[in-house]
Amino acid sequence: MKNITIKSLRDKQIDPLDSADNFFKKPKNEIRELEKKTPRPKKINTISKTILFTLFVLIVGGIGGIVVDRFALPYLLFKYPKLNQYEFLEMVNKGTTIIQETKEVKISRDEAITDAIEKVSPSVVEIIESSSDGSSSFYKGAGIILMSDGYIITSIDNITPAENDSDKEQRNIIKVKLKDGNTYETKLIDIDLANGLAIIKIEKNDLPVIPLSNSADLKLGETVIVIDSAVVIDIVSKFVSDYTTVIKDEKPILQKRIRIVNSLKNSFDGAPVINTKGEIIGISQSGNLFIPANEVKDFIDIAMEKKL
Repeated sequence: MKNITIKSLRDKQIDPLDSADNFFKKPKNEIRELEKKTPRPKKINTISKTILFTLFVLIVGGIGGIVVDRFALPYLLFKYPKLNQYEFLEMVNKGTTIIQETKEVKISRDEAITDAIEKVSPSVVEIIESSSDGSSSFYKGAGIILMSDGYIITSIDNITPAENDSDKEQRNIIKVKLKDGNTYETKLIDIDLANGLAIIKIEKNDLPVIPLSNSADLKLGETVIVIDSAVVIDIVSKFVSDYTTVIKDEKPILQKRIRIVNSLKNSFDGAPVINTKGEIIGISQSGNLFIPANEVKDFIDIAMEKKL
């Protein structure tokens, strides 16, 4: 038997420092090979697990929904007819899509339009042309009360009486009919040839007034309402700044207009155009144009300065 001494065992032990030195002295290729051979623990990506779990839930949920819709629900309704009294289950079984929000939006819009019309209507007047002897009269258009003491704005066409003959006394009379049914003769205050507007006055106080709003806030596609003896609901389709050129004081004036989709009959001349908030945003002309409220305000300011 070979004798093994403690010294010989100690000689066979590998010094860790020598091992490290030998490792780093090895060529890089050998080190890479050792790294490849060394097993490493596999890392599971948390994000991948989450995505896989989500897909699993969606797939299972989709299959479950199909099973309930195609098989379970029809079976239950057939087996227990009393369940048909629940409208929701019956509609789901028939494949009806329920969109409650759309219904609510439509109701809300209709209510806004109705409220706006009710708010403005008391300030809308009818312009009537009557014969001097009062034997006949006919409707010409509409106007809107500007001030509670009887100032009204309308279209020039509405306040120009027809000539029966050369005698001024035989000319027809322009009157205003209020919401309460009473009629009043008018007095011409001022006209705006560039915009085709006129301010008239009746002898009546405490009239309901709706102020003009800022027409610069209007947007394409916005709902507008035109009110005279009838009502037209339309949308803004275009802004026009050079529709007609009028010569005033030997200078051309570009007329600003707002266009709506539908064409209006002549009787809508002078009618107020409002938004769904019940704000007056313009005065209607014949066709599908109306004068923006800001243009109307300029004319009113000038006219009131002249009066003062």
